[in-house]
Amino acid sequence: MSTPSDPRFRPLPDDADVAPVDAVGEPLDPADDTSPQGARGRRAFRESLRTPLVALGAFAALGLGVFVATGGDVGAAAPTSAPPQGAAEAAVVPLDPNDPFTFSGLDIHPDRLFAQYFAGAFAGAAVGADVSTSHLADFRWRLDMYQKAYGVDDNFTVRVLDNRTGETLEVAQLRGDRDRFRGSGQADWDQVNRARRTLTTDLRKKWTDYGVPRSALVIRWGYADQTREARERDAPYLAYEVNLARRLGLSLLPTEIGTVETFNQDQLISSAGAQSRFQLMPDIMGMFGVEQYALPVASGGAVQVREQRHPLLAMEPSLMLVRAYANAVGHELPGVSAYHTGPGNIFKLYREYLKANPGQVRGAHVSDAYMWGVTDGFEQVDEVSSFGPHSRAYVLKAYGSLRATEGDLVQPEQSFRGELVRLRPGAMARLSQVLDALAPHERRLTWGPVEGATMYAKFRALNPHIALPAPRGDGVPAAGDLRLSSSADGEPVRFFLPIGSASVLRRVGLDVVGDVQAFDETTFLIDPSEVTSVDRAYTQLVREAGDFGFTSSIQRRMDRIHDQLQALAEQNPDSRYRQTQAKVARIHRSVWRTKNFRNLVATTETLLAADPRVNLGRGEIPSATPPLRRPTMEPLPPRPPQLAPLVP
Repeated sequence: MSTPSDPRFRPLPDDADVAPVDAVGEPLDPADDTSPQGARGRRAFRESLRTPLVALGAFAALGLGVFVATGGDVGAAAPTSAPPQGAAEAAVVPLDPNDPFTFSGLDIHPDRLFAQYFAGAFAGAAVGADVSTSHLADFRWRLDMYQKAYGVDDNFTVRVLDNRTGETLEVAQLRGDRDRFRGSGQADWDQVNRARRTLTTDLRKKWTDYGVPRSALVIRWGYADQTREARERDAPYLAYEVNLARRLGLSLLPTEIGTVETFNQDQLISSAGAQSRFQLMPDIMGMFGVEQYALPVASGGAVQVREQRHPLLAMEPSLMLVRAYANAVGHELPGVSAYHTGPGNIFKLYREYLKANPGQVRGAHVSDAYMWGVTDGFEQVDEVSSFGPHSRAYVLKAYGSLRATEGDLVQPEQSFRGELVRLRPGAMARLSQVLDALAPHERRLTWGPVEGATMYAKFRALNPHIALPAPRGDGVPAAGDLRLSSSADGEPVRFFLPIGSASVLRRVGLDVVGDVQAFDETTFLIDPSEVTSVDRAYTQLVREAGDFGFTSSIQRRMDRIHDQLQALAEQNPDSRYRQTQAKVARIHRSVWRTKNFRNLVATTETLLAADPRVNLGRGEIPSATPPLRRPTMEPLPPRPPQLAPLVP
């Protein structure tokens, strides 16, 4: 099955540009056009994120490390002078369900896995850095910008920077609005943003009047308050995100997509139709079996079911898509970016990098090309693609939002617990019958942190994807008494009950339950014994692709591996791991059959053929070839004279 190159848009021709949209729906400053891209009428990308300018603190590595299930691009921190390396495979050690943990203490934190970018390369200042690596200095500055946007500056703050020096010129604040928020704990963020837009216009005029060129001004809004709200919304699902990322061989970066996209608001729909906190198009959701349908109620009528509004039903498609895109583009960092901009734009970025640096095909990694594309090469890439300001900042946003809350404890008692249930074919039951049967055993059932005074209220809280009416009284309201069956409108009916419910229903004689999937601390783990030689070959292929091994030969290998993974999935229909591997490979292969990929292969093979030392089949280079240098950055120039601040 083919898949569109961008999870937010419906399929387009291979050579069509896909313009990313602001899926959050948050207002963007239309006057924030300080870059050349803004001068051409692009809206400024959303303000966000946080960055590290200090070395990674103490962490408690869990068990033996990361078991790389599919991608092979996560592993121990590589030296800052070497291209990223794949991880050695090791057994997964699950999180202890009784022990709190922090993201900063996990072995899959990007500061460990990608230290050459997020930690090691920025631990100090280099002397005499090569001008060819000036993009690292730019990247560091952008990291700092987004650190402040999501980890320091609240939603009442506007920061003004000078992109010639990297210095902050002013930090202005809506003090009255902030005081009201601190007093009530509530705010209309759209209204706050309208006030910040006016303040932004005033600040821009002020600093241009002071003589700072308009093109040098960068104005960023803070989002620390909404970042905190997003973390609180995500508390019941954090442990699931960590285990799913680990199962897919990803770092923690993709777990921040919900924050970056919607601040973890499940009901938001973008102007393009993208849905869920992860902002995926309905056809992408459908490809992963996340459906929309209507359920009849006993009194007549129906209620709508939108499975994308349940984080546990939408989470797996989101992270699996990141894994598939990361495999297709050769590394997780550009893979996370591809989730927003589409793999086609990443392939265009790679081609521009190779054109600008033809000799680097022998020693560079695709993550080097990505770093160049979001810094020194951005204007060049932007001219030939729709990789605009939003895409430029996407990975930085994910990293910054992660760092903003990485020290917060994840409390096990806050985790969602439930059984995803589907009735047997032909069986039927009203919701009131199910809840009445469970009521005598309510105290023995594991509900998790679900608030609600009645069984119906608790069921409603467990199932936010079902548009049930609010509770009235002690029983099930007539408009909410669902007629449950195995399917509706041709789609499987799935709903959550507290853990242990299926067993109770069978014991009390209401034997209607068919499939049951428990959601607990073990849900997204894999059994290492399931990993075959085909999976290891797939991991190796992705590693080779990451070394600019995009050739016809590796594509033929991918076709063979794809077919083998599909066969294994057919032989093991009940294996979640096998089905995941097959789905990821199908998406990967479809991406490698697009025009943009064929163009990249042509460019890569042309450059490789020009150098006889390169093995076209594996993208290997002689060991004598020097690695790409990754020095740290020169100190920034001195701060300009401080001018009088503008106080709103």
